[in-house]
Amino acid sequence: MSDKPNRIDDRYATSEKYTTLRGIYHDAKRRLSEIDWNYLSCGTGDEVTLRENTAVFDKVRFEVPLFAGISNPDTRTNVLGFDLSFPAFIAPFGGGEAVFHPEGHLAIGRAAAAVGIQQMVPVAASHSLEDIAKASSVASVFQLTFVGDEGGVLEMIERAKAAGYKYICVTYSPIRQWRERMMEDRFSLRNESGPSNFGPGKSDPAALQELLDFTKPRWTWAQAASVIRRSPLPCIVKGVSSGRDAKAAIDAGAVGLYVSNYGGRTIDRTPTALETLPAIRKAVGKDIPIVLDSGIRRGSDIAASIALGADAVALGRLIAYGMAADGEHGVRRTLELLQREFWTTLGHLGCSSVAELTADVISPGSFPAA
Repeated sequence: MSDKPNRIDDRYATSEKYTTLRGIYHDAKRRLSEIDWNYLSCGTGDEVTLRENTAVFDKVRFEVPLFAGISNPDTRTNVLGFDLSFPAFIAPFGGGEAVFHPEGHLAIGRAAAAVGIQQMVPVAASHSLEDIAKASSVASVFQLTFVGDEGGVLEMIERAKAAGYKYICVTYSPIRQWRERMMEDRFSLRNESGPSNFGPGKSDPAALQELLDFTKPRWTWAQAASVIRRSPLPCIVKGVSSGRDAKAAIDAGAVGLYVSNYGGRTIDRTPTALETLPAIRKAVGKDIPIVLDSGIRRGSDIAASIALGADAVALGRLIAYGMAADGEHGVRRTLELLQREFWTTLGHLGCSSVAELTADVISPGSFPAA
């Protein structure tokens, strides 16, 4: 872990434009058109999973000890070999994030670097993976959908390695998503952002076409394992939602797991990520790094995720709110407020460090035990 001091103090930055996450959310909604807001905020189908992703955190109850509070807990941790100022990554959300701000993941990377966390970059970002890597020192994980020709996927991984990425985040999407709010709006990323601002680096339209060609056969575990084992970069598998798939990912050669239902944006009526987390941790043991997303909105949500078995969370929609509200500054302020709230939660729970956040802080019966 870095020797840099923990940067949280007990002062409220009242001179800041945004003093709460709620203010950032409302500013983002005010600034975006209704169509763009629907794209940002929608899920699939009846949006049951979308709602439950956040509602599940409402079921968590912390057991707060008396006379055990910590006045300055340390929010720093190390995950996947990265020193993080608090246990969070930028999630690899894309598909036209420049709708919210033209600088997209360029601005996000600079904000993440300023706060001290790492960035996962999507294949469908609005800027090239090389340009995003040049924008900051924290573009360290490149997300790639396993689809199409295995050779083409390996070539893309080589390209990511050459740009300085340290890991590949493996994703899988067998068919298009059924997002009714976008359908009703006739929303199209190509129409909104233009083809020059969407895809794997703007300079690679063929790769984008491969990604969007849902007529091609989807991969099997055997194919995924073959590429993971040949990959010049270690791989983390995203979309894990069961102990079975967690074990399959590790057997395929993955060095880490990413527990996610993609924010409720792929298929409706699936379990929430937080619900599946304890069983996944139990299935793979304590030594496999686990990142979780889907429904994180508060610093206390981060604490609950760590206590129930994650090593870190990934922040997607929340970061998009910050970007829509005020670009790079909005993202940076979102991260600062999240870190502060996480710090506050740690202190009240009597945890001097992230390592002390275990299932013991969860009130018995309020949530499935880890």
